[in-house]
Order: sequence, then C-alpha cells, then structure tokens
Amino acid sequence: MSKQAPEPSYNQRMDTAIRDTLLEFECQPILFIGSGLPKRYFGAPNWIELLKAVLEGVPEQAEKFEYYRQKFSGDPILIGSEISDVVFEWAWGEGKDKFLNNLYRPGTEKDCFIKYMACSYLQSITPEKIDDFADFEKEIAALSAIRPHAIITTNYDLSLETIFDGYHPVTGQTIIKYNTNSFGEIFHIHGDVSDPASIVLTQKDYEEWRDKKKYVSAKLLTYFAEHPVFIFGYGLGDPNVKEILRDIGDLVANDDGLIPNVYQVFWKPEVERNPPEQAIFSVDGKEFRVNAIHTNDLQWVFEALKSQSALTSVNPKLVRALAARTMRLIRHDIPSGKVQVDYDILERVAQSDEELPKLLGISVAENPNQTHPLTITQVARRLGFSHWSGANKLVIQIKDEMGIDLRSSDNKYHCQIKTGPGKNSKVRKWSQLSVDLLKKVKDSDPYEVDI
Repeated sequence: MSKQAPEPSYNQRMDTAIRDTLLEFECQPILFIGSGLPKRYFGAPNWIELLKAVLEGVPEQAEKFEYYRQKFSGDPILIGSEISDVVFEWAWGEGKDKFLNNLYRPGTEKDCFIKYMACSYLQSITPEKIDDFADFEKEIAALSAIRPHAIITTNYDLSLETIFDGYHPVTGQTIIKYNTNSFGEIFHIHGDVSDPASIVLTQKDYEEWRDKKKYVSAKLLTYFAEHPVFIFGYGLGDPNVKEILRDIGDLVANDDGLIPNVYQVFWKPEVERNPPEQAIFSVDGKEFRVNAIHTNDLQWVFEALKSQSALTSVNPKLVRALAARTMRLIRHDIPSGKVQVDYDILERVAQSDEELPKLLGISVAENPNQTHPLTITQVARRLGFSHWSGANKLVIQIKDEMGIDLRSSDNKYHCQIKTGPGKNSKVRKWSQLSVDLLKKVKDSDPYEVDI
C-alpha cells in the first residue's frame, strides 16, 4: 500500500495562489511598497525616525525629540509641524549657512527647511547602485526581476529606482494628470527627494493630500481593478493603505468585503504553521478584507511574482515610449488628420493576435518556459491534488478515452525541454491550457483535445 502524499506546505499553497493570480489576470502585477522594504535593505527611517534624524541636525534640539513626541501623543503629523517651526527659526538664525539661498526667496513656504533637511538625510543614506545592496543580493535580484507594470509608494527615497532599472519616477500631484496606460512608472504619491517641496510631511501637507487623495485614488483605480496588487512594507493599520484600499474596496470588493486581487505580504521573524490567509481592516466603520501572505523569507514571494514575466530582457523605457506614442497616435494624430491610415493593416491587427506584434517589430514568444511555465506538480496543485500523480492519472485517462497521449509530442498542452547534454536530461512542462483540460476530465465534463 503506497503512502499518502503529504499535504502541501503553507508556502507551497501561497506560491500556487500567487502564480494562479498572475495567470488569471494575464498581466504584470502592481507593487504597493511602503517604508518596511527600505528599512530592511538599508536601514531607512520610518516617519517618526526621520523627524528625529532631522531634529538631531539642529544644535541644542536633539534631546528634545521625546518632549515633542510626548507633547503630541506620538502623532507624526503634529510632531512634524512643530519641528518644522523649530527648524524654520534655526534656519533664519544660526543655521542660515546650512541651507540653499533659494530657500530664502519671497513666497517660499516656511516648511521648505525641514523638507530640505529630510530629503538631504535620505539621499545621504540611500544606496546609489544595486551592488550596494550586497547583504540582500539574491532577494534584491528576485525583486528587480519581477518587472511590475507599475509601483505605487509613499516612500520619499529613490531606492526603488535603483532596484528597478529603467523605471520612471512620477511625483506627487502630477499623478493626477499622468497617463496610467503606460508601463514602468514608480508613483511617489507623497512626493520624493528630487523635489523636497513635493513631500507630504506636515499637517498642512496632509490636509492638502486628503483633499486631493480621492483624485489620486480614482486615477489609480484602473491599476487596482485590472491588475493583481501586492502590498509590501506596510502594516494594515497604516492610514495610507487603509484610506486608498477603502476607496478601491468601495468599487471592486465582493459582497463579503473581499478585494480579491489584492495581497498584503507580512514579514515576521517567526511564522506559525498555518497563518490566516486573509487580513481584515476597518475604515469608518466599514470592514474590508484582502488576501494575506505571512513569511520570514521574501525571496520565494518575489520569485513567484516573477515566474510569469516575459519582460526580463525588455527595457521599460522602450515599452513606456512605445505605449505613449501609440496613445498619442490614437488620440491626436489620427483624429486630427496628421497621418494617413492604412485600414487594411488596421483591420488585420484588430482581427489577429499575431499582426500587432509584427507591426511593432515584436516577435511572438516561442520560449517554452513562457508558454508552458508549469511542472506536473504545479498542475496537480491547481487541480486540488497534493501529489503530481493525481494530474498524471488524468493524463492517462485521456489516453485511454481518446487515444491521445499528451506527453508524446510538443503541443499546446505539453512540451519537453532539454536541460543538459545527457540523453535523459529533460524536463516536461505544461501550459495553463493543460490545467483547463484536465479540470474538465476531473469534473467529468465533456472535453475535446486539440493537438
């Protein structure tokens, strides 16, 4: 009697869930990244720690940070506003030689000095090249290989631009006017260090941000509705996440309050055997849920996210430029009569999936690792089996019922890949179509095999 196959581990189940989500949406994910990742990779400060670092740059004030924290009950908005006044007074007194002359021009906001100090500090500690992340070399390599459609962040630093080569920063309120049909952007919704005036740091900044947040959320809604979204480096109590997810949840959550395409990744030193697979948060008395992944090793999560990427060798700048030019052609050049239109070509493009790549000078992928990304074990898990033999029995059933052995040739369901010089150095890979076919067989539904 054969031993019963062991149940898949939590990591295996979550790995399968991530890959299935990417296959379902057939597009690159959106990453929503908070301060937890830069803190992990180069010790970047959180909001409170950044305010403390700024105050330490003001002589005779460094020891007063705990006084301000207690005075304002730890509220970073109120603390930041108070420290802004302290820095302003110092900048116009003994600290005047520490700042750029243009900060003293008429009409400049008085919080320019604290923002200048905050951005200068972050720039001084942020790695300038990817080799500077040596302590997390493999993890950073897996993260950068994801090639997300876009990244959304409230972080001020530009470390993500270093990790994701070729991605373009879009800062602050300029997002409202930005074309989100493009690819390869990093949206700094609270500003970034390249423009200190753009960062959201004081009470006045947050009041202005809340007034405009609904427009930013509306602009980003297409991303959240049409892509899988993975949240890293935030806690569910983070107001930045809760407010945006509330706006998104009002539109895309199901009847149970679940936002099905959103995953929040929680890093913790120790993970229980079977942690909860959903996280619940409440905003203004309304409850929402997102999928949750708990891990003490981010590398496998990043590798699962990059598994479906066919863009590892594509320059994001090229894709972004191509998308922007295409939109301009459709919205402006053709309607205004500035170009001649060959309708025969356009009709072929509209009717055939193969024509557009040819028109753009792109070849259709023939790499079996892209067209057939699954092992038989992964196929089995998608079908609800705990062992590869469950899927294999269905393949044999098709052979018995239809006289077709899916494994006998390279076809739309299966292919065999040479992995080395040896005669038996081969691996069998399977496509998503094979999962769809085998599910019908498993459920005793009518099926056809098209080799």
